[in-house]
Amino acid sequence: MNKHLINFLNLFKPLFSLGFRVSNRNTDVRNPLPKCKNDLLLTPAHKLAKKIRNKEVSCEELVSLFIDRIKEIQPLVNCVVQDRFDEALKEAKEFDRILALDEIPDEYNEQNCPFLGVPFSCKESLWVKGMMNTCGLVNRKEFRAPEDAVVVQYMKKAGGILTCITNTSECCLWIESTNYVTGTTRNPYNLSRIVGGSSGGEACIVSSCGAVWGIGSDIGGSIRIPSFFNGVYGHKPTRNTISIDFQYPNFSGIQLDLLSNGPICRYASDLKFMFKIFCGRDYKNFEQNFERVLDLKKLKFFYIKDLQGNFLVNLPSEDLKNSQNKAIKFLEGNLGVQVNELKLKNLHLCFDMWSSMMNNGTEDAKWLASGLNDETISPFKELFRSLFGLQDKHTLPTLIQLASGLTKSKDPLKSLELAEELRQEIKDVIGDDGIILFPSFPTVAPYHNSTAIIHSFDFLYFAVLNMLGFPVTQIPLGLSEDGLPTGIQLVANHNMDHLTIRLAEYFESNLVGWIPPF
Repeated sequence: MNKHLINFLNLFKPLFSLGFRVSNRNTDVRNPLPKCKNDLLLTPAHKLAKKIRNKEVSCEELVSLFIDRIKEIQPLVNCVVQDRFDEALKEAKEFDRILALDEIPDEYNEQNCPFLGVPFSCKESLWVKGMMNTCGLVNRKEFRAPEDAVVVQYMKKAGGILTCITNTSECCLWIESTNYVTGTTRNPYNLSRIVGGSSGGEACIVSSCGAVWGIGSDIGGSIRIPSFFNGVYGHKPTRNTISIDFQYPNFSGIQLDLLSNGPICRYASDLKFMFKIFCGRDYKNFEQNFERVLDLKKLKFFYIKDLQGNFLVNLPSEDLKNSQNKAIKFLEGNLGVQVNELKLKNLHLCFDMWSSMMNNGTEDAKWLASGLNDETISPFKELFRSLFGLQDKHTLPTLIQLASGLTKSKDPLKSLELAEELRQEIKDVIGDDGIILFPSFPTVAPYHNSTAIIHSFDFLYFAVLNMLGFPVTQIPLGLSEDGLPTGIQLVANHNMDHLTIRLAEYFESNLVGWIPPF
């Protein structure tokens, strides 16, 4: 990628920004959602589970409340692509019947079924038996998942009741959740802004109180970007910790090291519970860390300002700089720690590193546009058609990615070597007791349709951490002057998920957490 060309194109970004602001002016309204009518909708999942066990609320009543809330917000934000309300209510009634028994069967006791009756939602790209799994592809409109993804199975086994599946970007390939099958999802804080992608519908429904928590997936920021734009919590686990079976697209090879399923929660206090559910039997590898007392004052803290010379990305705006500084001052003031700046040798080469992994396993990107009959397309032909308004199947970002072959590194093997060197450099610095405060995105949630032009490579602030395989928790840190969520990423060493989740809980309890978009 030519640096001089990028710098030249950057000169026009202010003009483009103005154009997108004008084109979205009709929906540029803050806090468009109605307030919640019942405080149960504003209660963390682990507390809802207790209320059900204590007979303070029935499963049917709770599920009905969330269904009514979804019906209330859906016309405004378009986060849901298919519901299963009737089935959810039947399951809730059955759970109520079981809870009314004099002796509850072991499989439904609090230890084996800790979240009995608590509703959840799920990203549409993960399989849910009998439901859509289009991933925004027109050619997959008729496909129905033959079974549940493993993480969905785990949630159901824990007692969760699935109410609906939520919108994604086409092929889970971009940071705007829009496609030609299920349309565009809008930000609950301002309908003129994006929700992020690809788990955009999921973060939106959680922030809008249509769900208290849900399942996302992340190969280049797809949990954390939407969590950031929607002001909620998202956790990308340590690589290869949680099952990624039964979802679309079908990644392979080294690509699988980039992909993680993980929780999106309105409350940081719920993250550890969902993480435990997703781990299944492998939670034994993390249990001791989560159960022991953690003294945050004894941890090492670092911060990174930006991608340190990467000319492809935009630099963080004042809103995001202030957000990071707020977090640093809070930690230094409350814990008495020192937060040191961390400079890394080859961080600026992160795009080559990530793209080398993303292209290792798939010969080209045509499979992203395949349908039930493995139909492929010519991305260049479709791009040409789009110039004349003849394109009605594929979104522009997808076509650009297809045409560029996901933009390949000049020397993939060298890039993979540099990735390992960078990974080891960070591990040596942070050890098993260090946390990095990493910028989330250069700006708050952008306007619809603007990201392919103005923020083409800004997903790298998230994707670099997929490439490194570290656990990352995205946390909210209040609202900007425009009333949009700000935040930061918390990064720790491999298998140290408990550090970032515990710190997220500390920020929520002592500084700020999710702020309602109404």
